[in-house]
Amino acid sequence: MFFVNRIAGFFRLAVASAFIFGGTELVRAFQLTTGSTVTLSVTADGTSPFSYQWLKNSVKISGATASSYAISNVQPADAGDYSAIVSNSAGSIMAPAQTLSVKSATGVTNSTSIDTNSAVSSTTDTPTVVTSPSPTGTGTVPAIYAQPSSETVTLGHDAAFTATVIGGAGQWQVSSDSARWSNLSNGNQYSGVTTGTLLINGVTSALNGFKFRFLSGGGTSNAVSLGVIAAFFPFPVSMAADGAGNLYVGDTATDTIQKISSTGTVTLVAGMSGQTGTADGGGASARFNDPSGICAASDGSLGVCDNANGTLRLVASNGAVTTLAGSTGLRGNIDGMGAAATFSSPTSICRDASGNFYLSDSVNNTIRLVTPGGAVSTVAGSAGIAGAADGLGASARFNHPTGVATDGAGNIYVADTTNNTVRKITSNGAVSTLAGLPGVSGSQDGAGNAALFNSPTGLAADNYGNVYVADTGNSLIRKISANGIVTTLAGLPGIAGLMDGSGSNAWFNQPKGIVLNSNGVLYVADTGNAAIRAVTLAGSVGTLELSADAADTKNSANVPAITQTVATSNTSTPGIATSGGGNSGGGGGAMGAGTVLALLLVYSLRAVLLKRGCAGDDSAKFA
Repeated sequence: MFFVNRIAGFFRLAVASAFIFGGTELVRAFQLTTGSTVTLSVTADGTSPFSYQWLKNSVKISGATASSYAISNVQPADAGDYSAIVSNSAGSIMAPAQTLSVKSATGVTNSTSIDTNSAVSSTTDTPTVVTSPSPTGTGTVPAIYAQPSSETVTLGHDAAFTATVIGGAGQWQVSSDSARWSNLSNGNQYSGVTTGTLLINGVTSALNGFKFRFLSGGGTSNAVSLGVIAAFFPFPVSMAADGAGNLYVGDTATDTIQKISSTGTVTLVAGMSGQTGTADGGGASARFNDPSGICAASDGSLGVCDNANGTLRLVASNGAVTTLAGSTGLRGNIDGMGAAATFSSPTSICRDASGNFYLSDSVNNTIRLVTPGGAVSTVAGSAGIAGAADGLGASARFNHPTGVATDGAGNIYVADTTNNTVRKITSNGAVSTLAGLPGVSGSQDGAGNAALFNSPTGLAADNYGNVYVADTGNSLIRKISANGIVTTLAGLPGIAGLMDGSGSNAWFNQPKGIVLNSNGVLYVADTGNAAIRAVTLAGSVGTLELSADAADTKNSANVPAITQTVATSNTSTPGIATSGGGNSGGGGGAMGAGTVLALLLVYSLRAVLLKRGCAGDDSAKFA
């Protein structure tokens, strides 16, 4: 038996692999000496009773039908790949193979190493399996994830499904009604139709609700449904929130600034989809070129880092756009007034209580200050010099800083992206490293430089000294407490996908922008998914359901082919459709069986067009 696993976008969801920890490395092999004894065991979560079958090199071992399998007096012939199939009334699942090699007294090692494709069932309450060989007695083994039976992809993005190939051949099929199935052929839309991975290029709205399955070795996999959601923001990179419950999104693909109302309606604020330029003016007559950073005042006026134009733009609450500082025809690091000042690549922006703007000038490796009157100065860093040094003002060094945020005490926080750190600048210009280890990437939680990031980009800060991080390379949302303790609020390290839930049961795809609204909800520009996500401070994640403003004719070029219904019971918070929660909290780890069951039951009840939602709290009730 084999089962379809799913991958989203260009990223394979490698959640079906169970590894054994050995020292500081993840290994799938154990080396034994002839004459030793080893015991292999599996642990299953799900509905009992379970049955077991052990395999060596994919061949069933006669009589090996218990939860553990012991090999005494190990000999060279025992070398090979061992795995186990665990079954219950709902289905079966196979643990990934663990390679045992045997070293003889002469020092010769006999081993077998084959590439195994772990199978994961999406059948309700299928057992979750981990393998745990015990010759060393060290380490823990993460569980295999049971996957939902549907995949949601944003309109125009790529999608893919994988399945285990039996006998070296197979065939992908498609159905619109689950009754009639047709073989797929390679072409512009599909590729890999006879392999274990089916690629769907540029998903269209016509594929919404279609089901896919794989035939191989005389068997048929479970069917996986494809849901297609609207692409209101093809490449959202920045977010802001005002005092009235509105959100603002900077989209670099369309060169526009758009607003999401408290009811989930999307309207154009400034710029015109598909048209770049430098023009100031009202609303749709203004032009931007790669607007990469955005911040909002309580009245809805905005500051925008117009990256490719090298300028700081202002957008009044009525949509009128002006240029406050920088020159579109010049690049540099000159401090000065208005157009006399120059930037290299203004990337992110925040605003303090006095109306001052702080910008990350990424290529210059500096943090710049712009007063409400347009006077530009350099707060920290030295133009054109990259590094990781802490220090005062110009003695500090950054390496491609991006996200910036400010707290109520006047501190500025910086996502020092290439250094994989988050920095802090006090009101007197003193720069320190709050968390992360310069030049080292990873996803480890911990205190200060014991924590690791992977290309952190967007930042948000509250008035209690907490900082929230869009950890882009890890596809995570992280939290740094006031004393520098880093925890993972939501997402699964290194796994890119579009799935709502709680903690590690929710997935992102290279999120870049993040903002904390007055209700204590984080909103995330989930760039790789072309979606806007909401994250409660308890780690519950939902995807905003949006609708186009029918009266917004200026933005007709950006109205998607699929519209979505807003579901909300809180007029101050954009709506999120809910379809069950999950375990709260952050960090990595496996889904519990109850979480898997709840998710699968809900997915089967909801139309695939609805985005899967989250368990809310009192600050944001998700309908």
